[in-house]
Amino acid sequence: MTATAKTLLTILALAALSSTAFAKTKKAVGAQVSWKEVPAAAQTAIQSSAAGGKVVQVDKESANNVLFYLAEVKGTDGKWSKVYVTDTGSLMKVEPDKARNNRKHKPLFGG
Repeated sequence: MTATAKTLLTILALAALSSTAFAKTKKAVGAQVSWKEVPAAAQTAIQSSAAGGKVVQVDKESANNVLFYLAEVKGTDGKWSKVYVTDTGSLMKVEPDKARNNRKHKPLFGG
């Protein structure tokens, strides 16, 4: 085997190894939970931040060893927002759900 062929095989092997290493570093997606599974303090914080809107979905997530809940809320004005609260009920942030709010067409179901 020539030196060029060995170099090519080494590069291909390193590329294969690095692609599996990068695959493991992707951010984990939170798990969807039912409203009953959300702690009472977090439920209260979500409802007060929803300002009368409807909580459609709640995900339980973790980042930097901090457990939090992400609630997707459809406001009374039809705009979507995301409410982030800790499991102890501390409000982290509220932000508009830009992806949902920018949709030109309404989904047929569940929208």
